[in-house]
Amino acid sequence: MSENPKICAEEIDYPLGAVVRMTGLSAHTIRAWERRYGAVQPRRTEGGTRRYAAVEVARLRLLRAATEAGYRIGDLAGLPDAAIEARLAPLEDRPGVPLPQLEEALARLDLGEVERTLGLQLSALGPAAFARDVAGPLLRDMGERWERGEVSIAAEHLVSSATRGILADALRAGSFAAGGTPRILFTTPEGEPHEFGALIAAVTAVAAGAAATYLGPQLPTDEVAGAVAASGARVVALGVITLPLGAARRYLTDLRERLSAATEIWVGGTGPIDGVPGVDHIDLDELGRRISRLQRLPTSAEA
Repeated sequence: MSENPKICAEEIDYPLGAVVRMTGLSAHTIRAWERRYGAVQPRRTEGGTRRYAAVEVARLRLLRAATEAGYRIGDLAGLPDAAIEARLAPLEDRPGVPLPQLEEALARLDLGEVERTLGLQLSALGPAAFARDVAGPLLRDMGERWERGEVSIAAEHLVSSATRGILADALRAGSFAAGGTPRILFTTPEGEPHEFGALIAAVTAVAAGAAATYLGPQLPTDEVAGAVAASGARVVALGVITLPLGAARRYLTDLRERLSAATEIWVGGTGPIDGVPGVDHIDLDELGRRISRLQRLPTSAEA
């Protein structure tokens, strides 16, 4: 194995349990790849527990993607990351969606192959990059192609179903990370059925270290308020795509009145919704910055 880049002392590292959740590999597999093949070289704490740097987590994701694509770990472990990425290059067509493998699977309506292709992308890129660079563009592309009559309704629904399942799995895997903060609830307003923006944002938030809970779409304001009270969430994040502006304003105004001033409301998806004090419109990049800001606050600020 080539030497990893030098890891700065202040760089965040991760215990084995977190790496299991972040990569989808079992603890047994990670240990075996380390002992037998030297695939990664985690540092050890004074107590002897493993700690993995971010570059090693990324390498493990690459190795998982390559082994799932049919390569043997024994043939991969001694290679630098760039060489592994080269073997996966046919999969990394981003933002080239739809991928060639996906096109072929869709022509046959082969759900298993669609899920496998998207799963390899998730393994190679990680949850946040997959959500942003693959899932989002893919769903937009398929919707536009369906409107132009280039793909069938069945193919568009199949892609949507597979993508929803993979995003949900990534969210569940990441949500087990202990100590995530801030706690954020993701949903869409009543009358807004388009959930993918909120789901993609939730996966992005988990990758940024937040404790994200996706509640599904179209939640009434009283249900959102009840969920905040039950969970102690610091933020409610809403996806708004097709809901008329007037209806969105009424919903947000009502929700703002039901929540304490300490609970932030973030909205993504459409253009800025003006005229609702205490509601902020953000995109995925701003989402990460907001999470980072809240993570720097004293723990007592997390209600």
